Amino acid sequence: MRKLLLLTFCLATPSIFGGETPIASAPPTTDTLKPVPIDYVETESAYVFGSDVNHGGSFGSQDMWQNEFEYGHRFLLSGNFYLHAGLNYSRFDFGQTAAPLPVHLQSGAAVIGIDYMHGEDVGAFLQFRPGFYTEEHLGLRSFDIPITLARFWIVQPDKFYILTGASYSFLRRGFPVIPLVGVVYVWNDHLRLLAVPPEPKLIVSVNKHLDLWVGGEITGGSFRTDQHQDYLFRGPKVKKLYNAELDFADYRAGVGATYSPTNNVNIDVSGGSSVLRQFKYGAVGETYRTDPAPYVRLEFKAKF
Repeated sequence: MRKLLLLTFCLATPSIFGGETPIASAPPTTDTLKPVPIDYVETESAYVFGSDVNHGGSFGSQDMWQNEFEYGHRFLLSGNFYLHAGLNYSRFDFGQTAAPLPVHLQSGAAVIGIDYMHGEDVGAFLQFRPGFYTEEHLGLRSFDIPITLARFWIVQPDKFYILTGASYSFLRRGFPVIPLVGVVYVWNDHLRLLAVPPEPKLIVSVNKHLDLWVGGEITGGSFRTDQHQDYLFRGPKVKKLYNAELDFADYRAGVGATYSPTNNVNIDVSGGSSVLRQFKYGAVGETYRTDPAPYVRLEFKAKF
């Protein structure tokens, strides 16, 4: 059987889960084990075309660039347990409108955790991402330590797995703890369901080098806005948005192709619709949303 590809901690992105990595790792299998990947590099870029920002009326059209880089290394502790250490930088750049919204959000964080490995697959992990989640200002108010704990449970070896876990962020308002639940189901060597957040996918393997998929993605994170001068924004009630906690999320649906020239390298190209981008200032009760817009995305992953 062809194994599910290991999609290790990327954070991808600060995600909707508060800056932690996407939970998209492959489960353990009973096949002949492959070596544990010690190093990994991941980069991602996406562009979302312009659409109207709404909050009791339109504030004009906004587009978005997303860019991310992450490097990680594993150190053997004992048996199947590894210390996971790395660095992540992620950034969202937004087109300027009349809405009192940031023109960019960014995070720089260390990646520290414990992985339980089964060959190249992650069976369980505990991860911390201490860093700054901000517009520009680096300080205690923009410091956060998103925490993620998750495990895959074997229902049927090599076929059916369930993911359970939880994510916590100090900056996330409303629901700082988010439960994580997912399902992995392998019908055969050519068709598998990887329904785990934040990138659920139905994958068709054309051959050992090419996968086609349809699915979704949630990206974003929780950030602290800066202290702005009044003249920088034209929207109403902007003062209460200064130094505020902001939960940003981009909900996407699309199709893509993953090309694997070797077992260690994946290149993923995808596109579809950004169904909704949401800027939620939970502490002050202000939420701005966008209309749907097309997006394109390119991702590169390598593990060694």
